[in-house]
Amino acid sequence: MADYEAHHPAQAEGAAEELPAQERSSGPLPLITVGTPAAEGELPLPVEVEEQSETTAESASAPAGSSSTHGQVARGASLVMLGNLGSSIMGMVRQIVIAALGKSVAGPFLAASVSMQTFYDFVINGSVDKALIPTFSDYVAPEKRQEFRQLVFTLVNVVTLLMLLIATGYALLAPFFVNFIAQGYTGAEKTLTLHYSQIIFFSLVGLGPFSVLLAALYTLREFGWPAFATAAFHIGIIIGVIVGALVGEQHFGQYGIACGVLVGAAGEILLLLPGIRRQKLGYLFTFQLRHPGIPRILKLYAPVAVSYFVLNVLLANFDLHLASLTPGDGAANVTALQNATRLLQFPIGLVASALAFSTLPLLSVQANTGEEEQFKETLMAGIRLGLLVMIPAALGLIILRQPICDLIYRHGRYTQHDTILAATALQNYAYQLPFVAVDQLLMAAFFARKNTIVPVAVGFITILGYLAVALPGYSTIGMPALALANTVQNSSHALILLLIWRVQNGSLRLRKTLPALGKILLAAAVMGVVAWVLQTSLGQLPFFSPATTLGALLTVVVAGGVAAAVYFACILVLRVEEIHLLTRAVMAKLGRK
Repeated sequence: MADYEAHHPAQAEGAAEELPAQERSSGPLPLITVGTPAAEGELPLPVEVEEQSETTAESASAPAGSSSTHGQVARGASLVMLGNLGSSIMGMVRQIVIAALGKSVAGPFLAASVSMQTFYDFVINGSVDKALIPTFSDYVAPEKRQEFRQLVFTLVNVVTLLMLLIATGYALLAPFFVNFIAQGYTGAEKTLTLHYSQIIFFSLVGLGPFSVLLAALYTLREFGWPAFATAAFHIGIIIGVIVGALVGEQHFGQYGIACGVLVGAAGEILLLLPGIRRQKLGYLFTFQLRHPGIPRILKLYAPVAVSYFVLNVLLANFDLHLASLTPGDGAANVTALQNATRLLQFPIGLVASALAFSTLPLLSVQANTGEEEQFKETLMAGIRLGLLVMIPAALGLIILRQPICDLIYRHGRYTQHDTILAATALQNYAYQLPFVAVDQLLMAAFFARKNTIVPVAVGFITILGYLAVALPGYSTIGMPALALANTVQNSSHALILLLIWRVQNGSLRLRKTLPALGKILLAAAVMGVVAWVLQTSLGQLPFFSPATTLGALLTVVVAGGVAAAVYFACILVLRVEEIHLLTRAVMAKLGRK
């Protein structure tokens, strides 16, 4: 229930999310967003258009399973991972700042954010990689540059007006909506949620045109400034919190965080301006609704929009409604779920979304030229890389969940009890990480074949899995049941997509992956034992006391660092090919041999 941002993990940072190029603030993980910008930072397309033809030629001449295809996927993925890192870190800082305000402020703000984010994904953000970039790519030739500008700024102007109307309409209807999503909140928390949502919704006026311009720059292979721009949203919110704290609650300082969303949205557009000037994309006041690119965009995005509306707009807000009614403190439970989501989105944005975007251009070329064997090899290379990272990431988050949450969130008014709730949610979310990596890549494969209907249809089917766990569990088991319901939904989406792919397109020769998978699982098991033993042993020492921030930091650094080193060593000893490809690609991006 995608991005990869309701209280559950998604939209994934590119993208992933998660708030457009930032991250989803609430709701389940995006099912149909391959690396949505919401996911974790940026939405890159690292394989350039000119390079694709060369890449295709190489893969055509190389045998299936050659290191050529593997290297192309690894190089693209490493570029995206490195590019997403800065934005992900700022997003984590932003979440720490929000959590420190305490559940009475963080709960209303995070609940208010989901209504804007999910609606924004539905209207425009989800179309970036599904419809905008594929259509914009038809007009990047020099002789079509004027048509390109006309299409881009027709969309910018239409989206700006549409978002202004939507924000104004929502301001009038917000009381009815907030009463539903925050039903379990106290009166003061409901009032704050209402005011936050009315302010936050006006950020759509900036976020809408931002996504269109972002897609245009990525189509033109302008990656630098968009990478900076995606961090502006997080910085704006942080500035809002700081200014609000200085002003003080008696002077409406508690609304600084909501105003910070508006500042962040404006900052994103401002940071795109250098890239826009560089690409000579001067503004046009135009409304050419008969431009041939408009119907193409609508045709590509129509099935995705239907899914977004059901999975994000309706189901994500229903999910918030259930979370507010869970036993205990509804606002604390919503905050815990969203904080756990933020932690989970970090590996999703850096790995799953990065791999999906790095393989999508190459898969598209191979699908268009009918290179079936190379297509499958590219897809499987991405899946193996995803499992190589996501299996140990899931295990590490599960074992070290409590010191991680203590370290990151236990500041200000965020109590030890609050971190226990977040750690519990994180554990129930983390099981899905390997499946999310596979899911994102399989969706990229379907999108490369211009098939958005199958992932959408499967998304509707997996709603049943979510409801089967959430409805009986939210009032009995409580908040952990909603996190587990999201895991069931997203994991089943990957498995069903894999089955459908097998029926429609033949075998992916998964048996060839079993030896590598076995080695990864063995290495992860050794890593997990080391992490658990170290965490248990160190916890007995005063210096590593989990009750202190320093103790939590040392536990995470020592136990996590040693466990990661053990995993890396095991992978090298077991000679898993993908680790060498990924290491070389990362070193190349860092300017080393």
